[in-house]
Amino acid sequence: MRYVLAMAIVGMAMPSTVAGQPLGPRTLLPMHVLCTDMPITAPPGMTLTIEGAQHPDGRQVLGIGDVAVVRAGTGDGIKVGDRFMARRLLRPHETLNFRRGPYDAIRTEYDSVHTAGVLAVFAVDERFALARIESACDSVLVGDYLEPAALPSLPTPAQASGQPNFDDRALVLFGLDQRKSFGDGDVLTINRGSSQGVTAGARFAIYRDPAQGLRLPLVAIAEAVVVEVSESISKAVVVRVVDGVRSGDVAVPMVAGPAQP
Repeated sequence: MRYVLAMAIVGMAMPSTVAGQPLGPRTLLPMHVLCTDMPITAPPGMTLTIEGAQHPDGRQVLGIGDVAVVRAGTGDGIKVGDRFMARRLLRPHETLNFRRGPYDAIRTEYDSVHTAGVLAVFAVDERFALARIESACDSVLVGDYLEPAALPSLPTPAQASGQPNFDDRALVLFGLDQRKSFGDGDVLTINRGSSQGVTAGARFAIYRDPAQGLRLPLVAIAEAVVVEVSESISKAVVVRVVDGVRSGDVAVPMVAGPAQP
């Protein structure tokens, strides 16, 4: 299933100037990163939405090439050439817990923002704008909210060297469509971001607690490279795996210097 999904995303229509980068066993494209769900703990602003489709059948589900109607125009600052991401809030809450050390008592609830596609405005008047869907992660729906489009710039990964810093543990959250298991080349999210010093290109080692918090040593299962960073969340691509990664696994940064106990 993992490989079928990857091929479906690669087949999407994307601007010809968007380049991929070989990270792990597959070439990673910016749309792979953009399509990965983003965990959030507070609802996003959703002021600009898709009001309908410019189509005689009144369809509610749109695909590549379809035209969406946006109830905003020149008076709202919309202009021809503007590009937006169509997004939706996925619920219910997903509760995840740390199960080791100082994190045992931490309990966090996450919703996720799902990116459905990218639209480009080609016509606008005082009240409405028309935007054509130029690339898609899946179907775009009437009611999806819009944010300015910004495809991530893929970083150069840090060298595969250094030692894990076990004093700074992150949690593997989820990925596309809130999936909870990952293999080589998949993009996942962790609950560390720029406010914790994470930068694009940073390398993380991923471990599993085999005893569900009974204080046994962690087991190394994978490595991942950070490809996009927000304030408290980062997206990372799995570049080496011994066993499949799962939500709830522990991710620790690789740093220069001797291993910590």
